[in-house]
Amino acid sequence: MPDYFPLIKGAVREYATENSAGAGTYVVEVLDVETKGGVTTAKVRRTVRLPKEPETVAEVTMTSDAAGVREGTDIEFNAPIKVGTEWVSSPRRTWIESLDAAVETPAGKFTGCMRVAYLIAEGDGGSGERFYAPGVGLVKVVDNDEGEPLSFQLVKRQG
Repeated sequence: MPDYFPLIKGAVREYATENSAGAGTYVVEVLDVETKGGVTTAKVRRTVRLPKEPETVAEVTMTSDAAGVREGTDIEFNAPIKVGTEWVSSPRRTWIESLDAAVETPAGKFTGCMRVAYLIAEGDGGSGERFYAPGVGLVKVVDNDEGEPLSFQLVKRQG
């Protein structure tokens, strides 16, 4: 099974992001990684730069294991990695919709992507989709949240 969320020490992903405030950048850096007994834990730094807002920097812990990938208690995606796998993190109901999606970003064209779709408040609050490329990780997000639409796409990657 491809690794849709590789946690590799030194890896950096830079995204172009846009919300109602305008365009900005979102940078994810994997600072440290440890694997024990089938569980990979990584310390990750996220830096967000948006117009009219102060830069925010946060260090978070990502975990990848047989249950899926999580940031703290927030689910990035659940296992098994197969079409139809579903989970709920209120107010979102999320499921794996495809394992053969293709998507293009400024960083390149990606095929064989996992497409994760979701409804916010069962669709009353909006919907969205996330694309994860094998061996790369998250490459594109389109979030049609009625309260705060957001999109971002990979522009540069290292490691």
